[in-house]
Amino acid sequence: MMTTVKYKETNMRPRLILSLAVACLLIAGCAHLSVVHLDKNPWTLGQQETLVMRYWEFSYSSRLEENTLIISGTAKPVAGAIPEWATWIQDLWMQIYLSDDQSRVLAKDLRLYLPTGLDHEKGVPFEFHLTPESLGSSGPLYISFGYRMELTAEKNTLGAGAPGKVFFASQGALFQ
Repeated sequence: MMTTVKYKETNMRPRLILSLAVACLLIAGCAHLSVVHLDKNPWTLGQQETLVMRYWEFSYSSRLEENTLIISGTAKPVAGAIPEWATWIQDLWMQIYLSDDQSRVLAKDLRLYLPTGLDHEKGVPFEFHLTPESLGSSGPLYISFGYRMELTAEKNTLGAGAPGKVFFASQGALFQ
């Protein structure tokens, strides 16, 4: 009798794992990347645009080359939002999102930056390449940006002690 119970438990375990895996896949299949919480601009071709977020101001223009949308420009720290002492980019990534009128992400691109000095006036140059597989609904398209940054007062090399001051901020798309 004891052996039978163990046998049934063993048979139930793979079924439970399979059921959980199927449920996770169904949930993940329904989820989509969304920028509903981010500031966004309507996408326009060839015009100079500015999008001010909490910590970065993105000035950019877009052009179309073959089937690729290229967005290039400069991101500058928003005056007063990032401390003046934060002059070293220890870790920085920036991302762009092309979304539909439902804030569903249709295409995205990511740029990673090596540690370097941050010039608050000059900012950080960028160029993103987007190749959407589809353009979603027939409504307008929007541009949003995301970022993750760790700024310090001075250069911090590997093996050195922890930096004195660190400024960290992050904004990006979410799964819904």
